[in-house]
Amino acid sequence: MHFLKSRAARWAGAAAVVVAMAGCRDILTVDNPQAFTNEAANSAVLLPAVAAGAEGDFQISLSNISVFNGMLSDEFWHTGTWSDWLDVSKGLIRANWPINNANSFMSAQNQLLRARGAASSASLRFENVLKDSAHTSPLFVTSQMARAWSDLYIALSICQAPVSSGGALVSDSVLFKQAADSFAALLPIIQNAHYAKASDRQDRLNQANAALARANLMVGDYAKALQYAQAVPQGFVYNAQFSSNSGFQNNLLAGQGNANYNRSFSIRGLWHAQIDTLNGFLRDASSGQDDPRMPLGHDNNNAKGYDRGSDGVTKFFSINKYTSLGSPVAITKTAEMNLIIAEVRWRQGNFPAAIAAMNVNRTAVGLPSFALPVTGDVSTQVRDLLLQERFVVLFGEGQRMQDLYRFKLVTERLGAGRATKLPLTRTEQLSNPNIGEGKETCPAIS
Repeated sequence: MHFLKSRAARWAGAAAVVVAMAGCRDILTVDNPQAFTNEAANSAVLLPAVAAGAEGDFQISLSNISVFNGMLSDEFWHTGTWSDWLDVSKGLIRANWPINNANSFMSAQNQLLRARGAASSASLRFENVLKDSAHTSPLFVTSQMARAWSDLYIALSICQAPVSSGGALVSDSVLFKQAADSFAALLPIIQNAHYAKASDRQDRLNQANAALARANLMVGDYAKALQYAQAVPQGFVYNAQFSSNSGFQNNLLAGQGNANYNRSFSIRGLWHAQIDTLNGFLRDASSGQDDPRMPLGHDNNNAKGYDRGSDGVTKFFSINKYTSLGSPVAITKTAEMNLIIAEVRWRQGNFPAAIAAMNVNRTAVGLPSFALPVTGDVSTQVRDLLLQERFVVLFGEGQRMQDLYRFKLVTERLGAGRATKLPLTRTEQLSNPNIGEGKETCPAIS
């Protein structure tokens, strides 16, 4: 579905307001603008707002959780003064972590978990109101897609999480499988849904296929990952939309990592030697050319006062991939699919095909093609090229820690004694009767 700028973000914040309006006899005659009933949201006029709100809540949660996934990995580090952010940046967090500050990773997780719950509730509403026609409604597709995408990002972010709102604690691998099963079940529903435009149906099919490619890659079903990745057309992108209207709708990756706003995190120091500080880009590790996919601003002479993070000490590079509070964040895109194809080919031992798939992305941005290594450990060399491309292509999109985790590279890249994934929010532990305090057994430590 093609959203106008910030449409999903607007709906996420506005759905409740629209529901309140439904209880009014006239938009200009309001008895109590704060009062609305659950039944009001069942209005046929308001059901589209319920669906868009579910998708918007999911999308808005992504920038927040992606900051913490990035700081735990070799992508970002904390350049501010918040102790809980510093704990994540240093990999200090452990199972049953007690800190539950409003700005911590726990708040980001709670937002994502709530988004999943809202999407599930929206789906139930559609089934209750639309009855037999629910599963042919694009509204049901929207809410179910948001729920399944939420599962996928919960699995990317948290080592153990509830299987559903109020559900039992399960591993990230179980949630990846649950996401894969949910998207697979959605494919025939999308095909049979009553879309007004064929292009809207195709957009949802592309999103589901891309999600299936990623989810199956994570569960190790590489044949399916390849099948679904190849089904996604070139030029496809599905963005999370944000807005500058309110803090809730802001892109936190810009709000805390771009020099136009705050300077609370930046690209981790191990990448600093590769940065062209004059032109403002990370240099491509293979060719030495500036990589246009990695814009990183730096105030070399401190003329604008942002050569250091908000801590006043750490060298700061602005995350210029996201320049405004309304900058979109890619949920998935063709470039990711090309790298999934490359990874499957690498795992099959078909190194020329793996290189060719990576070069599709490089050619598109004007970088020299990779040459196939011919000496030494070719498999490891191709894997390293793949991981470098995944770092650049998916930078700031919440996937890097999962890559280090699944390739068992946390110690090599970041050192020993670090958490290999985020633990579950304490809020969920204490409020979920099927979990409780002290039940979490992860993350593992590098």
